[in-house]
Amino acid sequence: MTYFKNPEQAVDAISTMLSSEAWEELSRYYDLSDTDIDPASLISGEFFVRRERPEVAHPAEFWRIKEPFSPRYAYQSHYYRSDEIVDVTVHIEIDEGMGMIRRGLQSFQLRKSPDGYQLLPSPVAPPPPDEPPQYVQPSGQ
Repeated sequence: MTYFKNPEQAVDAISTMLSSEAWEELSRYYDLSDTDIDPASLISGEFFVRRERPEVAHPAEFWRIKEPFSPRYAYQSHYYRSDEIVDVTVHIEIDEGMGMIRRGLQSFQLRKSPDGYQLLPSPVAPPPPDEPPQYVQPSGQ
């Protein structure tokens, strides 16, 4: 198992691995405990890549990566859903010309442990009852 240092570093590292299609390396960052996901589907890339184009899809192929996010997204923020579950939000801005900017948000989860952070596969877990999230803005903002 391999761990990220923090959520912000995780986004940069994941983007790099997705761009280079380093599926086996990326698979080592996933915590698959309590799931029935076959690790072979991660190593092969099947878990990460959508092969068929959806009926409605952006021409820049943002639809192609189904897990955890398209490598063109950048870190925006994160918050602690619980002591060990962290929701990470990534964003993108697409200049569509003529002054039109399309913005998108997406999120994924990490599990925090004493060793660092690991990816959790989707779907996103529901928030714990009666606990407000603790938001953390990126450093330098």
